[in-house]
Amino acid sequence: MLETLLGGLLAVLGGWGSTYFQLRYARKNKMDEVVAERKVEVNAQAYSHIKDIQGSFLQATTKDTNNLIYKYEQWFFDNRLFLPGKFPTLWLSIRTNLNKYARTEQTKDTESVELEKLNKKIHDDIKEAIDEIYKDMGIKEGELQEYA
Repeated sequence: MLETLLGGLLAVLGGWGSTYFQLRYARKNKMDEVVAERKVEVNAQAYSHIKDIQGSFLQATTKDTNNLIYKYEQWFFDNRLFLPGKFPTLWLSIRTNLNKYARTEQTKDTESVELEKLNKKIHDDIKEAIDEIYKDMGIKEGELQEYA
């Protein structure tokens, strides 16, 4: 009789343990799915925003570009955990260098060597930020342009 009770108790414990680990595994998988979906959404937004900033920097005034990056500031901080690799660092670098560019533009000759360096740094950071998005999504730049 004791052996039957012990067998039943072990069967119950085994069933409980199995259910616990299955739930834990399912919860982790669900969380991974949610994070992956969010990352895809945030990467698409990041690409759109950084392209807006790139276009503004090329075609609009520095003040307009600064206003644009500050317009996206809340989005950036809300989604920072989901952004790929070095993208957050590059975003902050672009913002900082845009501010320096605006200050230098106001105080110095527009042909300044410092302005040229800042301009190159901003363009390089934008390109690297776009590359980070491509890398995170597993897309090569040429593949994306084929369908555009």
